[in-house]
Order: sequence, then structure tokens, then C-alpha cells
Amino acid sequence: MSSIPLDYFLNDEELLKRHELAIPTDEMYRFFPPKEDIYLSDSDPQKNYRYIFNGQPKTDYEQRKLNEFQQYELTKGKLNYPNEWLESETMRLLQAAEFDIEKTYKLIVDGINFRNSIPKSINNNIVSLLNSGIIYLYGRDHYFRPIIIVSFNQYKNIIEKNIYQEQDITNSMIYLINYVLKYMMIPGQIENWICLIDFKGAGVSDVSDFKKLTKILNSYRGRVFRNFFINLSGLLKIAVKAAVNLFGKHSARKLKILDKDELNKMQEFISPNNIQKKYGGTAPDVVPNSNNLFPPKMPSTNYELPGERLNIISEEAYKEMCLNSNPYKPFTISPKYLEKWNKEKEEKEMEEKKEKEQEILKEQIPTKKIEQIPILENKIAEEKKIEEIKMNEYHKRETSREYVINFLNDFEEFNIEDTFEEKRYYSKPGVNINNINSFFQKISNYRKM
Repeated sequence: MSSIPLDYFLNDEELLKRHELAIPTDEMYRFFPPKEDIYLSDSDPQKNYRYIFNGQPKTDYEQRKLNEFQQYELTKGKLNYPNEWLESETMRLLQAAEFDIEKTYKLIVDGINFRNSIPKSINNNIVSLLNSGIIYLYGRDHYFRPIIIVSFNQYKNIIEKNIYQEQDITNSMIYLINYVLKYMMIPGQIENWICLIDFKGAGVSDVSDFKKLTKILNSYRGRVFRNFFINLSGLLKIAVKAAVNLFGKHSARKLKILDKDELNKMQEFISPNNIQKKYGGTAPDVVPNSNNLFPPKMPSTNYELPGERLNIISEEAYKEMCLNSNPYKPFTISPKYLEKWNKEKEEKEMEEKKEKEQEILKEQIPTKKIEQIPILENKIAEEKKIEEIKMNEYHKRETSREYVINFLNDFEEFNIEDTFEEKRYYSKPGVNINNINSFFQKISNYRKM
């Protein structure tokens, strides 16, 4: 099967439009979550829980445990981290292991192996599975966290048809989650997702399939903000609750098992505009296998809850925070804003350069103010034009005088009677008829002037 580039959607006009609607807006870069959505404090520092890791100061306890892990790593052997591995990833796994150093080391080894197993390309089967409805993205919550939806019923339908290999299904889930991490998050501000798992069609006997579905999601530690489980049968609900309680209070806190009449509880975090009608919202229900689920659909850009006012700072305040020496500057600056500010900086530098050139010119012409130069140039041009008009008129007058003078010089000895009546008999010697004709021609030319 032919290989497809990971970012194939960038070369398709329709898919690109959907992708551009899915990535963070400028407004999202100016949003900063409240303290309780960044870090939960406990009297026992080992039980503290952090949601946002990047660009946030560590507690004394976190820093001490990180130092302990780094010392332990030196004794066990330095790990071969992928290039994109950040310290925040280590902190996530420290927290997942409840700051147990040995467990953290093992989790990191597993995490590195998982990263290295991620496919570097996809195929047509994966593209089809991204639109199959097994796992898809649909909107964001009120703090702009992406919403991942998993349909257990759709998963069973795909398995029963035996069209796709199990590895293709796994790879499609990995691809989707990595798309979320790469394109839909803002490190330091939006680092988690909401997960909605629809168990419609599942029974207790399907628990093993449930584990397969959730294994991939659980490989990304510290990313889930809330898990909503819906449409569970009675026995399955009991089994899931018992399993969740084994993982501690934070796992239980993040999980919400909802009955049909409790779906409105999702609206504590998600605007109805971003919840499908079948789940109690007002957004259109998606249609699986309709080739319109990936890149993700954003049903509405209205993410605020009714009556809510988000902490979105002004562009001026954001610029001040990003460009000045502010210790709380965002971990990631909006690319669009950065491009805009760089353009403004270039324009300002050009204006300053122009002003400097004018100052230099002013020093070279000390007797004239720079701002008067265009006025002087216009005045000189106007005076020159007036002088040209005067010269033309003078030339015309001088030409007329020349004709008169020539006439008088040529015929000063003529008598009027000789000229007009008896020019053949009484003209003086040396004057002939050609002179007379020339005289009349000059008179005619003179009159035309």
C-alpha cells in the first residue's frame, strides 16, 4: 500500500480549510487558564496534581524530586531521549508515578520506546479509519481544550467487518493524538484534552476491547483533564467504577460516568454549541465514514459557557508580556502575532531611517528648513514658467518691430504715389517690380502677426 505524507491535508484545499479552523486562534494565545486548572495543591506534596507543565514554575518538592531522578538516571545509565523530548515530559511521568523514582525511570523507558514506534508515514487504511468514527475530534471545551470522542460501537463494527488490520486501527489513534499535540495545543496554556467515550453496544464481555481502546490514550500521561463515560450498561458501570478507584483520587476526580439524564453535566465544561445533539448539546451529530471527520470539525467558535467571561487579555497586554523581560511570558508565542510585530518593527525602523536621513540633509542645508525645500522648489519652477512666458511675448514684439524697421529701411526713398499708381514710370533707378511685390508680401505678413 502506498505511503501518504503525515501532513497530506496541507495539500488539499478543502482539508486545509478544516485544518486551519482546528488550530489555535489568536484569541486562544491570549487566554490564560485559572490557577486551579494549572495546579492542584494538597497538604501532602506527593499528592499534588499538575495539569499545565510548560512555562510554569516548579514547586520546591517538584524540583527536589526532579534532581533526585537525574541523579538516579546517572547511576542507571543516561537515557537516549528523542530530540523533541522536553523536561516537561519527564515531569509528567514523575507525577504519573507519584514521584517514585524507580517507577518514573521505567515509565520513561516505556515512553521513549513508544515514541520510537510511532509510524513516520500513514496509508490509505489509516486515512479511512480517521474518518470511520472510531476516534475523532469534535470541538473544544470552554478553556479551548480539544474534545476527543471514542465510539466503542463503531470500533466493534469495524472489527466485525475484518477490513482493517489491528495495527492500522492502533496507528490511526496514535496519528490523531499526535495531531492534537502538534497542531491543537499551546504549551503553557492549553495542554490537556477532554475525552468522551461512548460505550453504546458494549457489555462486560467487551472489557478487553475497552482496554485496547484506552491503552493508547493512557500512553500520553498528564494530558486528560476530564473523562466522560456514557451509555454504560449496569454491570459495566460497576466494573469501570471499581477499576478507576484503584488508580487513586485524581483518576476518580477526572472521570465522570454519566447516565442519559446526566449528560447536561458535560456542559459544566463544554458549551452546548460544541456538544452533539445525541449527547445533549445543539451541534449537529457526526456521520461516520462520510470522509468529513479528519481534519477535525469545529462545529462552533463560541466556546464560552453561558454567562462566562474568559481571561483573555488584550493584544497590547499580550505583546507587552511576550516581548518584554517578563518572567511570566507565554511558553509559546503566537506565530501570527510574532509575524505582525516583526512587520511593525521593520516599518518603524524604516521610518526612523528616513527621519535620520532628513536630519542629515538638514545639517547640509543649514539656512533652509527641510520642510521648506518642496515649497522653494515649486516657487522656483513657477517663476521660471512666468519668465518663459515673458520671453515669448518679448520675442513676438521684437519680431514685429524687425518687420517694420526692414520695411522702412528698404523703402524710405519711395513716394507713395510712385509705389501705388505709377510704379512702372516714376520709380527711382535700382528698384524694380520684384521689390514692390516683396514690399506687399511683408505688409501681408506683418498684418497676420
